[in-house]
Parts: sequence; C-alpha cells; structure tokens
Amino acid sequence: MNEQRQLEILCATMGQTDFSKCREMNIRNCDVVFANQSGRYGYEEIHSQFITARMLTTATRGVGKNRNLALALAEGEVLLFADDDLIYEGDMPETVSRAYRKFPEADMIIFGIRYTKQGKIYYERMPETGKLSFFKALRYGTCVISIRRRAVLKYNLHFTELFGGGCLYSYGEDTDFIVQCFKKRLKIYSYGKVIASSSKDASTCNTGYGEKYFFDKGALARHSLGIMAIPYILHMSRKQMESKLNQRQRIKLLWNGYISFPALLSYD
Repeated sequence: MNEQRQLEILCATMGQTDFSKCREMNIRNCDVVFANQSGRYGYEEIHSQFITARMLTTATRGVGKNRNLALALAEGEVLLFADDDLIYEGDMPETVSRAYRKFPEADMIIFGIRYTKQGKIYYERMPETGKLSFFKALRYGTCVISIRRRAVLKYNLHFTELFGGGCLYSYGEDTDFIVQCFKKRLKIYSYGKVIASSSKDASTCNTGYGEKYFFDKGALARHSLGIMAIPYILHMSRKQMESKLNQRQRIKLLWNGYISFPALLSYD
C-alpha cells in the first residue's frame, strides 16, 4: 500500500480557520480530511509533495454528523478516524500499511493509543495483534479505528447522529459504529502498536463518569446492542472507573436510559 496516497485521515474538529492542525497533529506522508464545525460554510484544500489536506466547514452540530461529512469526502483506500487532540507517531503511516499487509483480508484494524496527563504517560490502551472479539472491540474509541473505504461503501456504514458530542446522547457513536461493523460481519482485527497520543488534559470528551454518562450508556445499549443490551448494562454497572456513583446508582441510571430511549428522552 502506498502510504501517502492510500491512507487518509478523517478528522472531526471545530472552530478551525487554517490547516495548522496538520502540524499540531504531526500529520505527514498521508492525506487528511478535516470536517470542521464552525459558524459558516466553506471548503478549502492545500497540496504538497507529501500531503493533500482538505477542509469542509459547516455550521452543523454533532460529532456523528461531522464524521459522516468527512466520510462523504473520503477518497483513500484505508481511512483512519481522528479527533483533533491526537498527536501521531512519526511512523504511523508505515504502521498502518504494515498492519494491512499482515492481514490483507481485514476490513477494519484497530490500533493502540497512549494517553497523557500533565505531560506524562497516563496509560496505554494496547490491543493484542490478531482477530478482535466483539466485547474487546467495544473498549476502543473512534480515533484508533481504521477501515477500508470499500467496506464503508459496500455496507453503507455511517455514524449515528443520536450519540456523541453535541448530540441528544453525549456518548457512544464509536460503540455504535463498531457494532454495525460486527453486524455486517466485517473482518475486524487489532494490531499491537501505538499510533498516536491523546492528552487527557485537552480532551473535550473527558467530562467524567457522572449520572448522564450512565443514562446515555443505557440508551446506547437499547439502540445498538439488541439481545446483548442487558449483559452490557450489567457490565457497565460493575466496571471499575473513576465515578462517585455506586453500583446500585449506576444500574438505576443505565436502566432509566434503556427504558427511555424509545421515546428519545434525554437525561436533561
């Protein structure tokens, strides 16, 4: 795979006025589409020997809609989803290329990510190299997911516009997308190498595990998981995380979200 022209990053961002994110995110030797939500509409692109960067600016709202706009512009053979607080490893394009050479049958490959806090490594989420099971896949967010564009087109894959930042329910567009891919029987693998770092200090999604988080996860379970919704709710009620809520409070919120979803009732 020719890394530069066959790999394309699809980055959801907000409030951009130029292409400085290319430098900030250490994007090089591959192409990028920025779906930029701001108070205007516009389209820009820049070209060089090493990168083609395109930016679609809209006055829309919601991360799912933003990612879908980036998907609509995508041209690469392999697409790598991104948030704008990532800093890519210098060898990221080569890592992605190597992974798809190792698993040529793969439709989707998930990579590792490093989280930092106050400039220090907070933890690494590192998958094993190989075929990825359903529940293990649900541990990962959008920003470490790569997928072949032909799979997106063949199975009409898209992001829900009900879940995620700026939506009715604030969490879960990544989980729903992964669930869609399993339902369509895509060949999903993971590759045990970090491709990017993300700062826990800068992340706009890091708002803690409060009442709304668990309510929205219950709604997500009803929307996406079918017969696996109840096991997922039980898992989320027991999962170790930094929350002031006890297990009884969590399961009540999860269940309220589950039963409220058909009427699209939000926590607020």
